[in-house]
Amino acid sequence: MSQTVISAMTLSPGLLGAVCGLLLIGVVLCACQLHRQRGQLRSLQQQVQQAGHSAAQLQAVEQEKTALEQRLREQAETFAQLAHEDDLSGLPNRRAFDDALVREMASARREGRQLSLAVMSIDHLKQINNTWSRAAGDLVLCEVGELLRSSLRASDMAARLGNKEFAVLLTNTSLAEAERVCQRLQRLFGQYGEWGGRSEGDIAVTFSAGVVQLGGDQAPVLFYQRAKQALAQAKQDGRARTCVA
Repeated sequence: MSQTVISAMTLSPGLLGAVCGLLLIGVVLCACQLHRQRGQLRSLQQQVQQAGHSAAQLQAVEQEKTALEQRLREQAETFAQLAHEDDLSGLPNRRAFDDALVREMASARREGRQLSLAVMSIDHLKQINNTWSRAAGDLVLCEVGELLRSSLRASDMAARLGNKEFAVLLTNTSLAEAERVCQRLQRLFGQYGEWGGRSEGDIAVTFSAGVVQLGGDQAPVLFYQRAKQALAQAKQDGRARTCVA
């Protein structure tokens, strides 16, 4: 090193100035290069941040899309349920019953199973409305729906067909068994004490029923009409009873 220092000291002033100038230029170039690299680093960091923001935004959009699809599915299920549910009793409505009747008749024929149908009419509902109010009559219909829903098998289907008319579709059930089901329901109706939200014994609710078993009926409407004819006979015979056909 001493030789290097001595050599530098023996340089002429002009040469030494040139060397210093070159060193200064090198320093400036290094500083410029460092500045550019820092600028590139900041740009890269910004790009990374923007990419991160874009990914987060994309994830948020996907989450919102998933939530929207879920809401649409729930709304569709709700609408479908409303379209097939009686808004008063909560039972399946006439449309749902008609669909089930077609389906169960085809299944019973295909599998060689028995199928019975009971069509029921609440006795003297108009008198209940006139005596205790329409609200009490509506509550009676709600209570009928709950009683049917809670006392039948899961494989059976109770439906409200309109106003005071109900139907019970009984799978794997003979005509005699279907008649016994209606008789049991008559007893349950008699044991229910507070119809229409009134005090026990104020309102008595009974029903008339017509019961048929699937036979040679070629169409659901014919099967249903046979049950309606049996129901008409039960009403003619004095109501609060079940007729089979």
